[in-house]
Formats: sequence, C-alpha cells, structure tokens
Amino acid sequence: MSFLKNNFFSKKVTVAVHNGKFHPDDVFVVAILSLYLKKPLQIFRTRDQKIWSGCDYVCDVGGEYDPAKNHFDHHQVGYDEKRNNGIVYSSAGLIWKEFGEKICGSAEVAQKIDEKIIQPIDANDNGIDLTKNNFEGISPYNFGDYIYALNPLPSEGYKKSMQKFRIAVAEAKKVLEREIQKATEKIAQKKVVETIYKNTEDKKIIVLDDNYSWTSVLAEYPEPLFVITPDFENTTWHVNAVKKNDTAFESKLSFPESWAGLRDEDLQKISTVPDAIFCHKARFIAVAKSKEGAIKLAQLAIAEVEPR
Repeated sequence: MSFLKNNFFSKKVTVAVHNGKFHPDDVFVVAILSLYLKKPLQIFRTRDQKIWSGCDYVCDVGGEYDPAKNHFDHHQVGYDEKRNNGIVYSSAGLIWKEFGEKICGSAEVAQKIDEKIIQPIDANDNGIDLTKNNFEGISPYNFGDYIYALNPLPSEGYKKSMQKFRIAVAEAKKVLEREIQKATEKIAQKKVVETIYKNTEDKKIIVLDDNYSWTSVLAEYPEPLFVITPDFENTTWHVNAVKKNDTAFESKLSFPESWAGLRDEDLQKISTVPDAIFCHKARFIAVAKSKEGAIKLAQLAIAEVEPR
C-alpha cells in the first residue's frame, strides 16, 4: 500500500486530479466530493502515478473509470459513457452520477443540477458545442468562463496554481450549494402552485400569495393567462402575462396596446383601476398597489379580447 493510505495520522481524504491548467471539469469534481464527503480534502494536482495511485479518489487523470475503486477518468481509449441525449460524461458528470443524488437527497433535484450545471461542463470538456452564436464574435459569458479566468495569469506565475485552484473550487461549491437549494425549493413550490391552480375556479387568473416559481408549471396548462404575485419589497402586486411555453418570450395574452408604457394617473384613467401603477411598454407585466387592483387589471385585459 502507498504512503498515503498508510498514513495513520492523515485525517483528510486524498483526491488526485491533473495538474497544469484547470478546467470546470476537475474544479467541479473536487467541489462535488467536498459536498459529498463533508470532510477536509487533501488535493494532489499531479500526473505522477506514484502519487495518484495511492489517493482515495483519482479523477480526470489515471486513464480508468471504475466507481468501485473511486477512479473517475474519461480520457482513456474505448471510453464511451454518455447520456441518452448523447452528451458524454466527463469526470464531473461521472462523479455527479455517482454521488449527486446522495448530496441532494433527491433524484429529481440531482437531475435538475445535472441538466443545468453538470451537462454543460461535460459538453464543454468533451468538445460538444451547446450554443449557436447569433452575432459573430459574441458569446454568452457563463460560469465556466469564470473558472477558466481564475487560472494564473502569466504575470502571476504557475506557483499560484494551487491557490487559484482552491479559489475556483470554493466558487464552484457555492454555486452548487445555491443551485441545489434553489432546485429543492422550486420542486416544492411546483406542488404548491399546482394545488392553487386546481383549487382556482376561474383558471384564467391565478393568484399566488408568495413569489413561487410558477412559469414552467402554469405553461403546461391551457387556461392561465395572467398570474398575480406579491412584491413584498415594494408592497405592490404584479400582474404577469403567462408565456406560450416555458422558453418563449411571447405571451398568451398581452395587456391592451393603449396601456403600453403608462404609469400612475395616466394608467389609472385609461384602465379605470384607481390604484394601477405601471404597465410595461412590451405589455407583459402590469402593477397595482393592491391585490384587488391587480386582479381587476387582469380581468379588464381579458375582457378586451373576449367576445362580448
């Protein structure tokens, strides 16, 4: 056995990843293991087999994928682990597949994190392009770009590589923790919104008593046209037009053209709602001071297009 596993006094779990420039893949590997193990980790950034062969986890290096041995590499010849959608697993994906559900406490949450964070990392690491640029030379800036940017600059020198790697891991860990919390609450909120929808008599207007995540839920149903939500910070109520689907910007029904961009007295006069405050010029959201005012704005918008 190696000196690492024979070290009785070592309380840290040892993890090996490759050295040199770090990527979102190996950074997230360590962040995921940190969340799973909940123990201090001793990181070895190395390509030296004598070192990594004795580590508790060997990831993104070593040329072997064997979960039973805690070996999670994806560079070896013949490797072809991929999802049903065709996205090949990188080491981050392999680690998440193994431990994601245990970290999240839910297969549904783990899947959401895989889709939102891990699969884009895996695609990037395996040379799979997920986006198409509509404007030449202009690309969206994503969290992976930030991870790459944390690599030492020439003016800083390679000796700061481990320090920068640890910073990157800490950032990745924070993102994972927040997105796990968000996904967990979003799934719970979905059930609340569905219950409110089912218990609402006039399903064209859905009134929520909190800022639940409702977009993807109500897009599945044909009836909802407007959703009323509170703005606790400004003590107002928003009237939100429901989109045609979860990814579209176009609404099922927009507010009247005559309301577009109006505020306060101008909107109150034309809408006849005494506490109306604002209607966006794109006509997808309006605001009133009271819940009753918000509901009235929605009712008026629907009445304008419904047959009389």
